[in-house]
Amino acid sequence: MGWEDKVDNDEWYFSHSFESITEGMSSKEAFNYIPNVIEVLFKLDDDFLIWETLYFLIELYSIDDTTQVHPSIENNLSQLKQHILKYQDSYTTPFKKLMRVLRIKE
Repeated sequence: MGWEDKVDNDEWYFSHSFESITEGMSSKEAFNYIPNVIEVLFKLDDDFLIWETLYFLIELYSIDDTTQVHPSIENNLSQLKQHILKYQDSYTTPFKKLMRVLRIKE
């Protein structure tokens, strides 16, 4: 709620917010946090928010330092892809980058 004003005041609002979540997060904590992000992605209906959230998911994988596909992604990949396909910018850039990070062929 009110994220537009927050971004107007701080163009790095999401980066700062996500950093506050991941600060000090262990590899295991990052991996275990992934289902929360997947759940949020399904609820989002704005390309900008999906874009930012996908990059947050990529950051979690960076912290986790693995390419192991979390079961919440594996079990929902088709539905997630269909949802994100509605948002062309998010699909063509961060979603495809996530697929490369996870070594998933489309």
